[in-house]
Amino acid sequence: MRMHAAVFVRDVEAKPDSPEAAIAHRVQAKTHYFAGEFVEAVRELERALALFEPGRDDDLAVRFPPDPGVASMIYLAFASWALGEADRAVSFIERMGARMAELSHVPTLAFGRVLETFFALMRRDRPRARTSVFALARTVRDHDLPEFRAFGEFLVGWATIDGGALADGLEAMRRGAESLRRQNVVVYDGLVKIALAEAEGRAGDPDRALKILDEALATCDRMGYRAYECELHRARGALLLRRHPADPSPAEDAFKTAMAIGKRQGARGYELLASLALAKLYQSTSRPIEAHAVLGPALEGFSPMPEMPEIAEAQALLAALAGSEEGRAEAVQRLRMTRLQVAYGNALIGARGYTAAETAAAFAAARDSASGETAGLERLAADYGLWAHSYVKGDLPSIRAHAAAFLRGVEARPRSPEAGVAQRVLGTTHLFAGEYGEARDRLERALALFEPGRDDDLALRFGQDAGVAAMLYLAIALWQLGELERAVSLVGGARARIAGLSHVGTHAYGIMHEAIFEVMRGDFSQAATNASEMARLARDYDLDFWRPWGFFLEGLAKSESGAPADGLEDMRRGGELIQQNGLLLAPLVKLGIGQTEARSGDFARAVATFDEALALSERTGHRTFDADLHRARGECLLMRDPSAPTQAEEAVQTAIDIARQQGARSFGLRAALSLAKLYQSTGRPVEACAVLAPALEGFSPTPEMPETAEAQALLGRLA
Repeated sequence: MRMHAAVFVRDVEAKPDSPEAAIAHRVQAKTHYFAGEFVEAVRELERALALFEPGRDDDLAVRFPPDPGVASMIYLAFASWALGEADRAVSFIERMGARMAELSHVPTLAFGRVLETFFALMRRDRPRARTSVFALARTVRDHDLPEFRAFGEFLVGWATIDGGALADGLEAMRRGAESLRRQNVVVYDGLVKIALAEAEGRAGDPDRALKILDEALATCDRMGYRAYECELHRARGALLLRRHPADPSPAEDAFKTAMAIGKRQGARGYELLASLALAKLYQSTSRPIEAHAVLGPALEGFSPMPEMPEIAEAQALLAALAGSEEGRAEAVQRLRMTRLQVAYGNALIGARGYTAAETAAAFAAARDSASGETAGLERLAADYGLWAHSYVKGDLPSIRAHAAAFLRGVEARPRSPEAGVAQRVLGTTHLFAGEYGEARDRLERALALFEPGRDDDLALRFGQDAGVAAMLYLAIALWQLGELERAVSLVGGARARIAGLSHVGTHAYGIMHEAIFEVMRGDFSQAATNASEMARLARDYDLDFWRPWGFFLEGLAKSESGAPADGLEDMRRGGELIQQNGLLLAPLVKLGIGQTEARSGDFARAVATFDEALALSERTGHRTFDADLHRARGECLLMRDPSAPTQAEEAVQTAIDIARQQGARSFGLRAALSLAKLYQSTGRPVEACAVLAPALEGFSPTPEMPETAEAQALLGRLA
């Protein structure tokens, strides 16, 4: 699935706003949903829906069934439900229904009714399911759609299973499930098996029910189908408890497993259901403190809504648990423990680094101990620490999940200092993935929310000064998007703010990110000026995490001052240590090393370095520097063998395509200049002009990017 989805996306890269591009995003989203990557699924589906145009795209149902609008909305409903956005999920169902009322495409109508009924099944809303499922049955019968018959039989059985119809409904469910199994249809296997197992349990056969769920979980493991894994474990726990109420341990383990999966996937809706089940188990076994500790964090950010009655039930249970004397004493103790763990985690960042196991454990412990309104700020600090751990480690799915959790934590206070940090976290996450436009929007919000003075203490809870971090990351995004002067101005603003601060972590952070900015721009001499200060800070304050950056920058300084061999040795040493600390900036470090190797004449080693960096980007999803890596690789290939320019041309063209897709105009101009020079040198002036002119649009010569003047001069000669 991933391979074919990636091929589809590549095939539409040249037409990013086309109807087919919307289909590609939906295909990518369904692949993410299948794997239980709900945050990524929603992101891709929102792109697909934004590109969808009723009328223009109506005929796509014939080539890419079903109707793209219906499909995007229904899958957005499912993914939003998993993320705990129940009201939004229901609104997509309603919009899908309105769209279906305008259509006559029979496969789309059948598809919509199936998914609409499964959505009601997921909510356990049988009255709503009956309306959809009977419409589905009529469509299947009237139009002879055998591929939907098994779904219809199963869903009719489930929708009519109440009261005295249990036996008949269960038999229909069994027939439908068996028919789906024979057809090897597994796309909704988790929902089918949960509903069937619960019906078997109601009919008095818990052993058969558990066997069904175990088979479904085996399918999850075999196929990587994780969309309903959390709910499967929760349903299994409920059946285990029903079978042996005197021995709740197996059920407790199943509920805990469900919670852990929900947390890992960012599936807050499913996590809440599992947490409520475990809290009720704890309450029934006289463990109110544990019940409160489980339910409090799971309820954060939720408000009662009719679309998900479990929220009100959970809030009522939490209030009852908190009102006890034991609950109040436990809350005080937990708040104290949370604050200690946050302070410990922040201290470990400088000493051990973001990716150290001890650092992650401290923030995880803080997150686990935080519950109730009084622990809100500390909980956010723990969320930030967990996000930073994933970010520096280079784990994109986890980065996105923690960023989304942080943003949910500030929804009730959208103008607060913490909301500014949340916007910066989300913007930085987009930057990591090479989503420059989205990164700029979030980072602009972060900077707009920052207030000097009021927000000065945020560095103590979130690792570094909020204003400095927002300015530096926004500068990186803006430079990529072609807003060169403002980008450089923001770096200067960050430098001025750092000068007035005493927070050592912010000083080290600022030096490193200013160097990142200069290496990205290709101004190695400017980056090298930070070397001695970084080395001094790491030495004087025993900052092990930052020490490798001192080695790398000192090596860069030596290379720029005429000692490339000694400089490369230090750069490589620093690069190896940086990668041991985390994969976050390893592609950029390798870009710097590879370019220095190329300037030293070691083209073979430089190409190998660029290849390592691109493989790392592919593995982690870290796309910030992909375009420039391909450009540098192409230039190096050409220097290695000027008589065989084909491979170099392909590499630089790839850089241009990536830059266009990402909106990375500065990397795009740099790559276009490189390709135009190649075309000029091989007697192809028309092609050189064609590639350079569009890349130069909107750019004016500026000392902040010398390539602009060089490109304009070349274009003048070509014209």
